[in-house]
Amino acid sequence: MDTVDVLIVGAGPTGLTLACDLARQGVAVRIVDRSPRPGGGGRGFSLKPRSLAALDDLGAAREIATAGFVERRTRFHQGTRRLFELDTPPAPVTVEQPYPNVVALPQWRTEAILRDRLAELGGKVEFGMRVTGLAVGEAESGSRVSGPAGIEVRSGTRAAGPGWSEVSFAGGERIRARFVVGADGGRSTIRRELGVAFTGRTDPDTRAMISDVRLDGLDPAGGVNMWLSPQRGVAVTRPVPGTGVWQVVVSLGPDLPDDEETLQRLLTERTGLAGLRVTEVLWHSVWRYNLRIAERFRAGPVFLAGDAAHVHSPFGGHGMNTGIQDAYNLGWKLGLVVRGLAPEGLLDTYESERMPVARQILADSDQRMGSMMTWRFARPLLGPLLKAGFRRRQRSTRQDHPVYPAGPLIGDGGGAPMPDGSLPTGARLSDLFRGSHFTVLGPEPVTGFDPELVHVHRMAGDYRVVRPDGYLALTAPTVEPVRAYFDRLTAG
Repeated sequence: MDTVDVLIVGAGPTGLTLACDLARQGVAVRIVDRSPRPGGGGRGFSLKPRSLAALDDLGAAREIATAGFVERRTRFHQGTRRLFELDTPPAPVTVEQPYPNVVALPQWRTEAILRDRLAELGGKVEFGMRVTGLAVGEAESGSRVSGPAGIEVRSGTRAAGPGWSEVSFAGGERIRARFVVGADGGRSTIRRELGVAFTGRTDPDTRAMISDVRLDGLDPAGGVNMWLSPQRGVAVTRPVPGTGVWQVVVSLGPDLPDDEETLQRLLTERTGLAGLRVTEVLWHSVWRYNLRIAERFRAGPVFLAGDAAHVHSPFGGHGMNTGIQDAYNLGWKLGLVVRGLAPEGLLDTYESERMPVARQILADSDQRMGSMMTWRFARPLLGPLLKAGFRRRQRSTRQDHPVYPAGPLIGDGGGAPMPDGSLPTGARLSDLFRGSHFTVLGPEPVTGFDPELVHVHRMAGDYRVVRPDGYLALTAPTVEPVRAYFDRLTAG
């Protein structure tokens, strides 16, 4: 039986981001996925600025920016009548904002880039690993008790041992880990094994078919097309430049089959374009409306991240991005604890910081979905009003920088991402933050910190503490609050 520091279950963008972060810190990590091979399909399609900043720190953003593109044109229709065209020019790249735009890239391509980055760091994904059980803490075979972290150990599982978790897989393999992270999606096996409630609501009648297809009858240069129909529903076509592939989304009623014949029929009905033909379906999935959040994001040594912790509507493009940012928040904290640079109490801040963000995103995506359902009934004369509303939403989508509230890791003047900038050497300010260390910037040198935990740089102005995830933790006029901050951190 293999023993590792961290076992990650689920190799989507969330799990891969976390694996890359831990691997670069030298943490012994394994990442497994139940699928027999890497997944296909567009699914999540948008990488927002904050996610790109995180992936830049991990060494993957340049490849993503090169492979992706900035969507600027969207055409809105009601049948064959075009309501309006929305053309949103990309925001300029600046020193303070090196990633100001949303980059469009199919999720399968994002995952492939992250797997390549993980391989560069010495890791790999183990496919075909289906979880069948989770044991936490001490238990005798056949017992039903609570382990030291208060997690129920299921009847019949093997003892994990104090301070360790043990995950069982189909075929009999077991992995013993100090920490386990469930990044295994909305139907998370890890969450179910923990018995953590997934509260919220599901509307089984609200469904959509999502497909990667080859199409005849549309010009990719036209950008994204959206058809809004009060009687027939919604249809969206999004080209993937340079591939000949389109992502197509059509809403489904409760009784419609989700097959290729239905896809073609709904496209023809909603667009009014008799020449629009699906020539090949490359990938296909059905989405059902869920708005749910886990009761806890941490249960002792086991954590939930991404869709395993929260699911919501696709409107707003939050899903993949929220998971990446969950992982980026958790990665440096797990790494510091495993490496003995911080006490285990640091891990409590993962839930306290990320759960409010998840709740806010659930509310936003639900509101956007409600607006979309309302706009379906809009009359053509309201086109200018609709256009203004969509433009505001599109621009706000770029602003995905959550602010963390005051707490153990956020002091006076902190809570937002530290703006980037240029240094006299020509390097970027963010280059000083790259890695899993805290950074102290101040007018006078500060000594006495563990160099593995804290890097110190002289810079005019107040003293500023920047966390490993690039968030400003503290601003102070003197060095004493800085020392007090790290005294609290290392004391737990």
